[in-house]
Amino acid sequence: MRIAAAVGAAAIVVLGLTACSTEDQDNAQNKISEAVTSGQQALETAKQSAGNAIDQGKTALFVATFRGAYAPLAENRDDADIEEILTTTCTEVANGTDEAEVKSKITDLAENNGNKPTDEQAGHIYELAKATCP
Repeated sequence: MRIAAAVGAAAIVVLGLTACSTEDQDNAQNKISEAVTSGQQALETAKQSAGNAIDQGKTALFVATFRGAYAPLAENRDDADIEEILTTTCTEVANGTDEAEVKSKITDLAENNGNKPTDEQAGHIYELAKATCP
């Protein structure tokens, strides 16, 4: 909304400058162009920040779900350790790794104090992670 207003204001300024010299017009148009470019860059930065917030929210949801569903596998583990299960799974899925191989990695990553997920649990973790991946 602000960018549209800035562009509209810039257009009015350009129209008002038609009575000025060519040099003044060029300077004004350069400044307007710089302002529009700056606004576009700010919009892209905002979009990227929003995307990161969404990803962080999904990651937090994965960690919370993992902790709730697999308490013995989550006991005394920090969030980063559990997040590694998600990031590794997402990377493997994006790379086209075979599902059975990914589930095997999940089993290894999810092991905690000698507790390993069953094949069924590894499948559920795989599906949960896959649904959370970007």
